[in-house]
Amino acid sequence: MLYRFQQNYYARYLLAILAMAGGYLTLIATDSYANHQHYTVCFFKLITGIPCPGCGMGRATLALLQGNIPLSFSYNILCIPFSVAMIVAFCWAITDLFQHKESFYQFIRKDFSINVKLVLFGLVLIDWIVNVIRLKN
Repeated sequence: MLYRFQQNYYARYLLAILAMAGGYLTLIATDSYANHQHYTVCFFKLITGIPCPGCGMGRATLALLQGNIPLSFSYNILCIPFSVAMIVAFCWAITDLFQHKESFYQFIRKDFSINVKLVLFGLVLIDWIVNVIRLKN
């Protein structure tokens, strides 16, 4: 059954679009609820006491949606690039769905070079260091 689902073009694209929208909305909703309750929903931080690279992403997204870019940047420096990537991916998947193309899936299945992977890893590492320093201050 899973194989048939993966072969169904429309089901695959609709699932990807719903997953992107649902994941992003869940990020915002959980962080909004957690901020009102004054606790964290980050399992990594709950277990280790250290913020993960994604800590603050929900608050940063809420600040970005309210137009407060400096506050968004102070919560998590990767929020703006991540939000732009999500919007591009969402629009790209919808465009592919209507045009009956596979360019979105071809891109996400692509094996990137080691240099691209190192740059992305470096950005996440820098974000993580900033999050840890921000927590200590």
